[in-house]
Amino acid sequence: MQVSDDVDAVDPAVSTALYLIAAEAVTNATRHASGATQVTIDVAASRGQVRLRIHDDGEASTASPTPAGYGLRGMAERAGLLGGTLQAGPDPDGGWSVDASLPLTVRAS
Repeated sequence: MQVSDDVDAVDPAVSTALYLIAAEAVTNATRHASGATQVTIDVAASRGQVRLRIHDDGEASTASPTPAGYGLRGMAERAGLLGGTLQAGPDPDGGWSVDASLPLTVRAS
């Protein structure tokens, strides 16, 4: 795991969301990434955003892991609820990547 920049300024709600997204992505990699030998996690904060990238070097499956894809959907919903985005899919360089970008802080409603 690699952490870059000042992540101490990350709001606790955002930090929790990042942890849960990373946990789900690593779980998916261990269950579905055929032949994976490595999973990397990178966290970087800059310009009011914190970025999370989870990447495995396994063979990306074209089949959906579950009929509704609840894990991927849940990660995207979690990011979206905090004003962030999430993309997941086969990586052009091989394997599978999950990329999330969330604001460092969350405004109270």
